[in-house]
Amino acid sequence: MEQPELDSLTVVVPNWETPDYTIRSVKALLGEGVPDERVVVVDNGSDDDSAERFERELPGCRLLRLERNVGFARAANAGAGELGAEAYLIVNNDAFVHRPGSIERMLAALAAPRVGIVVPRLLNPDQTLQPSAKPLDTPAVALVRASGLSRFVPNRWQPRWSTHWDHSSSREIPAADGAVILVRGATWDDVGGFDERSHMYAEDTGLCWQAAEHGWKVWFESDAEFVHLGNATASRRWSNPERAERWSRSEAHLVRERLSPVAAVLSILFTAAGLAIRALLFLLAGRRDRAASMRAQLRGYLSALRAR
Repeated sequence: MEQPELDSLTVVVPNWETPDYTIRSVKALLGEGVPDERVVVVDNGSDDDSAERFERELPGCRLLRLERNVGFARAANAGAGELGAEAYLIVNNDAFVHRPGSIERMLAALAAPRVGIVVPRLLNPDQTLQPSAKPLDTPAVALVRASGLSRFVPNRWQPRWSTHWDHSSSREIPAADGAVILVRGATWDDVGGFDERSHMYAEDTGLCWQAAEHGWKVWFESDAEFVHLGNATASRRWSNPERAERWSRSEAHLVRERLSPVAAVLSILFTAAGLAIRALLFLLAGRRDRAASMRAQLRGYLSALRAR
């Protein structure tokens, strides 16, 4: 397969009332050689001066103004629909290019046969690793993670069994948290973009799952690096427990949708059991904030069992 060029790439950066981050993110992408006319900034119903600032400070980029906040998935899909492309780069507005040449390296990875999705290495603001590669849930994976044994799984078996992979090399992976995600145009068309049923969270995992079902591979490119702040937008709207519950609810409902009924229930129950044990241990240790987060995740996962 041929490598898409920068001028055939569409970059989509959704924004909700955090224009400083969005402008910084877009300018870093432009510094990588992305033509400004290939960047779509989606303002997701902001009530502040975001749109006016984008018109003023990012004049060459395309601005799509949505009347209300429709969630990340719908906003990203709307942005991609504005400008057809050979590949789509969806970037959280709190993610910033760190290593020069990262976009080119990600595009080059799309030249490999059947690679449909490419993700970079993510770094925390202090430049430590932010683990992003992860397995797709099965009962066996959920049991390993719930048992606490996942951190002892050898690196060579990661990330198919856990999230404790060292992210040191470029390779095919099952899925990833997609703060930055590059999708081949044909893959995007096959899966129909992000699943819009979730307002926020799990749309990246769902995209990887659907791509695999269509015969596409997910690739981790270790030579591409972005710094990702994490929850820069969501923290303005929800508390930590609220975010945890929303994330786990979305993940659990995705498992319920993608696995057989028996496998889905087992996966959710194993995960819920692990969360319940962790919540109790954190409470006994006096770490009430962590215990509250675990209980919130537990509620989110159990909601998928009550949905049917």
